[in-house]
Amino acid sequence: MSGKRPIKETPERLGPERRCILSSESMPTDMLVRLVIDPDGKLVPDVAAKLPGRGVWIAANGPLIRDGIKSGRLIKAASRSLKMSLKKEAMSPDLAEMVRSLMTKRCLDRLGLEQRAGNLVTGFDKIKAALAKKGSGEPALVFAASDGADDGRRKIKSAVGASVPVVDCFDRDQLSNALGRDNAVHVLVLESGGTEKLKADIGRLVGLSATE
Repeated sequence: MSGKRPIKETPERLGPERRCILSSESMPTDMLVRLVIDPDGKLVPDVAAKLPGRGVWIAANGPLIRDGIKSGRLIKAASRSLKMSLKKEAMSPDLAEMVRSLMTKRCLDRLGLEQRAGNLVTGFDKIKAALAKKGSGEPALVFAASDGADDGRRKIKSAVGASVPVVDCFDRDQLSNALGRDNAVHVLVLESGGTEKLKADIGRLVGLSATE
């Protein structure tokens, strides 16, 4: 899916609220991305929000970030928020793509963690069998390779039901590499302690990948 967050909002949000320096809107941190000043004085992405140093927050909104970079609003807003004068060179013109790339890696890494925890089922037939088997766990979301067949996407959506999000952010090579498998096209993620964070990160990635 592109342009819209595919993950239904949960009643209990992840993390406190922060203000986006571009929109001035306050929102939960799982809908934002942190930028931090590195030791060289550059503004860099901190998608895990764990890097030391002074930072600012921006909405996980690709068009908003790209427009902010192009217009110069982002560097000015960061300067105001950090109460320091940042030069144009402090921000890479490729910052939006850097953020999206790091978030892509974060999501795929999380998918790998869920696999190691035994919370994934791969392959259309195995997914159908798992859904029919009692006690196999509740479906949280399904990944369908973006370069897979449209018919396969319709079938997997029908199999899991309308309430389970179907995510098509990644192609089969990305899914296969993340899981160490060949030709991973359909991946079912079962509910676990980590699925809400995975859903939130996928929501951020969809927002960062939006074109309008």
